[in-house]
Amino acid sequence: MFEAGYGAVEAALVQCYRVPADAVGAFRGRLAALQKQKFLATTPGKGIALTYTPDLMHRLIFACEMFQFGISPAVVLGIVEAQWERRLRKIFRDAEDATERDPGADDVILHLAARVMTDTWSDVVPAVNACPLGKLPSNMAMWMKTTPDDPSGLPPRVLVTNLSMVLRAFHTALAASYPDEDEPSAERAGKIEARPSRRRKRK
Repeated sequence: MFEAGYGAVEAALVQCYRVPADAVGAFRGRLAALQKQKFLATTPGKGIALTYTPDLMHRLIFACEMFQFGISPAVVLGIVEAQWERRLRKIFRDAEDATERDPGADDVILHLAARVMTDTWSDVVPAVNACPLGKLPSNMAMWMKTTPDDPSGLPPRVLVTNLSMVLRAFHTALAASYPDEDEPSAERAGKIEARPSRRRKRK
C-alpha cells in the first residue's frame, strides 16, 4: 500500500485543486486546523512526522471537495465523524476501483443531501451516498422531485461530484511528486492501493 509524506500530499492537493500561489498559506492553514481536531483519527508521536496512508489521503481529498462547495470545517468534521466508517471509506474504495478503468459509466459519483452548509446546523449530518455515473440521470430526476408531505418545506438540493475523476487527478499530481526515472509513469499514475509501500526519506 502506497504511503507518502505530507509535503508530497499537500503538493498534490494544491495542484489537483489549482490553489493559487498566494492562497497556499490559507489552504495549508485550513488543513492544519482540521488535523488538530483529530480529523485524520490518528496523531504521530512528538517529533515524528505522520505518514499518509491511502485512507488519510482520502480524508483530505474529501475535505477539499467539501471546501469546494463552501462547507465549513465544522460540518466537514461532523460528516467524517458520523459517516467515514459507516459509508465514506467504502465509497472511496469503490471510486479507486473505478480509476483502474477508463472514465465512463462506472465512475463513482459522490452525492450529499445538502441541507447543512453552516456551523449553525452542524449537528445535523447530511445524507452521504454514491452511485455510478451511468445511473446519475435517473437518480437526479428522483432527487429533484418535490413531495407535499416533506416537513422541511425546503426545495430538493444535492451536492454531486465525480469522485473517480477527482482521484485520477490526485494520482497524477501525486505521481509527479515522485519523479523516479526507473519507475514507469503509468505505474506511478495508477491506483493508490496498488502502489508499493514507500516512504520518502527526509534529509
